[in-house]
Amino acid sequence: MTSTRRDGTGNGRTRRWLKRASLALAVLVLVTGSAGYLYLRHLDHNIRHAPLRAAVALPPPPPGPTDRAGRTAMNILVIGTDSRAGLDGAYGDVDNTGPGNNDVDLLLHIAPDRNSAVVVNLPRDTLVDLPECKDPKTGEDFPAARHRPLNEALGRGGPGCVTSTVESITQLKIDHYALVDFQGVKDLTNAVGGVPVDLCTPIHDRESHLDLPAGPQLLNGDQGLAFVRTRMAVQDGSSLGRFSMQRAFLAALLRKVTSAGTLLDPTTAFPVVETATRSITVDDAIAGTTKLVALANALSGIKPGAVQFVQPEMHYTPDDPDPELREKAAFTQPAADQLFQLVKQERPLSQAPAPTDSPTAAPTGSPTASAPAPDTAAPTASTAAPDAATASSVPADYSSPSPSAPAPTGPGGITVRNGDDRSCVQGWTGTLDQ
Repeated sequence: MTSTRRDGTGNGRTRRWLKRASLALAVLVLVTGSAGYLYLRHLDHNIRHAPLRAAVALPPPPPGPTDRAGRTAMNILVIGTDSRAGLDGAYGDVDNTGPGNNDVDLLLHIAPDRNSAVVVNLPRDTLVDLPECKDPKTGEDFPAARHRPLNEALGRGGPGCVTSTVESITQLKIDHYALVDFQGVKDLTNAVGGVPVDLCTPIHDRESHLDLPAGPQLLNGDQGLAFVRTRMAVQDGSSLGRFSMQRAFLAALLRKVTSAGTLLDPTTAFPVVETATRSITVDDAIAGTTKLVALANALSGIKPGAVQFVQPEMHYTPDDPDPELREKAAFTQPAADQLFQLVKQERPLSQAPAPTDSPTAAPTGSPTASAPAPDTAAPTASTAAPDAATASSVPADYSSPSPSAPAPTGPGGITVRNGDDRSCVQGWTGTLDQ
């Protein structure tokens, strides 16, 4: 009898303990679920969004070819704004607190199988035709404008006008965009623990406040922002040469973000997610944390080595009828359009035919004429510069190629590099009066 009562008492205590444990577990699950839900709501609240397009009467171009599974390529436009909103005058141009200009325009073309990508740089000073756009916030109409700098598009209807402009230039259908501001670049750089780059020569730029010695560097947030903005002390001092800086930074950031050490460490992964949602404006279709995560998962098969970076062949415009546009640039045709078509048709970039001979004059006042030429891939026979004192070819990427793996060249001496290219970045070696 005694033994039976003990067993009954023990079983009763066990049942009571299990009930309490079950209740505690249920509360824990409920609290954790609520916390997770609230955190997702918090992240969703961080994300700003706007319509994908703003052109009034310009339909998007048709998509490219499909693969055997019926999939088409995905094109994502990455826009960097130079707005100083919320920075308390920390980076000069204190009056630039509105939408700003689209200072960086990178077209990310993702192959139909989602295993490779091409990043096409569209320099901000490129003279293009801007379509008629309507600002979705204010309803203001902006008439079409011919022969204007690309970086004016953002102020003519927000990121949707940049999308419509890039579609008209490249004939590539844009599926999504992501706009990042100054603070976003800084915060993301810090969130991943710094971005590693290598410099062939020291870079000292009084305008961007970048002051770095030669050799390997681990950039913090302020340095990362200055690095992607620097142009006066890099290459020829124009927006064309600085693509070498942006390419090196983005490739290193891609390697860092996709590394197991970053993604599997909660102390790093959560700040990256928090920063990303707080720092971007996206199109309406992906305005949500779960939607962005789904997009990231769809692209997770792309390794850094499968991402190519390229800039179309460009030339300067020193003889432009408008004096204010004589230090700008333009696409060299037909080479630029041929490059865009290669990207759209999923063909190797090396297949583009070389363009006809045409001198590409350096901008007035640029240091190109007096600067020693940096290490670049050898120009093709059809694009050799005629006279360095009066004209210069504009390579698409000025980074010194790796001695063990020289970068392939395409039309007009353009350089194609991939995300595994860790070659050093070449600064400008002349004397620049800043």
